[in-house]
Amino acid sequence: MKTISITWKNSQKALRASSTFLKVGTFVGLNLAGMGINAVHAAPHTHGEGKLQILQAGSEWQFVLQLPAADVLGFEYAPSTSSEKKRYKETQKVFQRFDDIFTLSNTCELLDTTLESPWEVANEHDEHDEHDEHESEHEDHAHRNTHSDFRVAYLLSCQGPVKRIEMTGFPHWPSLQHVNAIWVTNKGQGALEITPSQPTLLISS
Repeated sequence: MKTISITWKNSQKALRASSTFLKVGTFVGLNLAGMGINAVHAAPHTHGEGKLQILQAGSEWQFVLQLPAADVLGFEYAPSTSSEKKRYKETQKVFQRFDDIFTLSNTCELLDTTLESPWEVANEHDEHDEHDEHESEHEDHAHRNTHSDFRVAYLLSCQGPVKRIEMTGFPHWPSLQHVNAIWVTNKGQGALEITPSQPTLLISS
């Protein structure tokens, strides 16, 4: 699993917020179990289906989006050809742009973005290196028959309540049919399936 962290505002506040969300995340699994939502998010990986978790702790919000590699890339194995590697890198850039994926009802400051990608991909100039080719073949063999996901977490600071969230990123992934969203805010919690035709969440905060 490759992790890329893009820090937009390197501050102690952001670090404290990240720690807070780790604790909230633990709480979410327990608190939502009674609603049957925990079972949904523990369900096996399914093509065409994504997962979104939205957590609030004071003025800080965290969005965690998980999508199948098959829907994101069009394939579900370690990229080996030049076109596959290009697609992989372009996908990573898309995930790093919060505004390309979500539109919020009010202005928020993006503090941090952390992306977990399924595979390491060699740089283009290393493509013909014998060692890298061997590693690529090994990874390809290991992952061809497994389910892989992209997972990205965004940490934001919002001065006002976020009541409307629209997932505008569906056009990037045409085969993505729906996303199971759950949220926990200062005032409540809930769940909703969002789709390309109905991509909006209205939540209380």
